[in-house]
Amino acid sequence: MTDHHADPRRKFLKLLAGGTTAVLGALAAIPGLGMLLHPLRARSSGPGSEPIRVAAVPADLKPGKPVRVDVISNVVDGWSRYEKVKLGAAWLTRSPEGRVRAFSTVCPHLGCGIDWDDKNGRFLCPCHQSGFGTDGQCQYGPSPRGLDELEVVATDTEIRVRYQRFKVATKTKEPIG
Repeated sequence: MTDHHADPRRKFLKLLAGGTTAVLGALAAIPGLGMLLHPLRARSSGPGSEPIRVAAVPADLKPGKPVRVDVISNVVDGWSRYEKVKLGAAWLTRSPEGRVRAFSTVCPHLGCGIDWDDKNGRFLCPCHQSGFGTDGQCQYGPSPRGLDELEVVATDTEIRVRYQRFKVATKTKEPIG
């Protein structure tokens, strides 16, 4: 003799056991998924993030005499960490009033490297002959705008620069990325 009530009870118990196993499995997987996905949610560091120390306040940073500094930082992105990566360079200037400014060494025209022309007292793009004053303004040449100014945090002991790259060949200063 078979009991007609045993079949539905057995199905219910199987369903209950399967559901409990699925819920417990999902609960156990949550911490593992969190650990696996953490680098995707973690904040990256590198260009454009925090201001990066580029120099102790140089004694030779005098008005009209820019100093070129490399911008070097540790870069953390997702699962990777890179030590002492050169992000780029900047020209530091000091105004007669003592204000420290930083300009990108990348020409806004086509991305060439900007040099300092000590003889004529201005920045120069040697590739396409754009000239820029110590205030970063374009004085002549094909550059569509002045030098890209970078955010500076200057104290009595150090200079920090928020390094960014900008689109070239545009009239407006537009950050990349």
